[in-house]
Amino acid sequence: MASNYYPPCPEPELTYGLPNYTDPNLITILLQDDVPGLQVLRNGKRIAVNPIPNTFIVNIGDQMQVLSNDQYKSVLHRAVVNYNKEQVSIPTFYCPSNDALIGPAKDLIDDTHPAVYRNFTYAEYYEKF
Repeated sequence: MASNYYPPCPEPELTYGLPNYTDPNLITILLQDDVPGLQVLRNGKRIAVNPIPNTFIVNIGDQMQVLSNDQYKSVLHRAVVNYNKEQVSIPTFYCPSNDALIGPAKDLIDDTHPAVYRNFTYAEYYEKF
């Protein structure tokens, strides 16, 4: 779990709260306040995710992309700051242990759907990426 605080910024076009990234874990559950700041990349365009009160956002992470053998894609996203309002977000990350072996689910692999990824440990993933 993390807590992110973004103060108001008089020139938001000059900075990001967080630059483009994907979450390395399985899934991320995000609680955000009522100030927009999360953007996802879809079809080459940035789309603002407008907060809905009393809801969570669930992001698929890199490990889900591997487990699903690319059937589900990790979400490329970023956080942007606001001109006159502070923002708060609280992401909760669901991750395996460092020695967990990660790879495509065996039931998704066959002659017509070969493995897109090799098996690796979560620690190895962090070391390389």
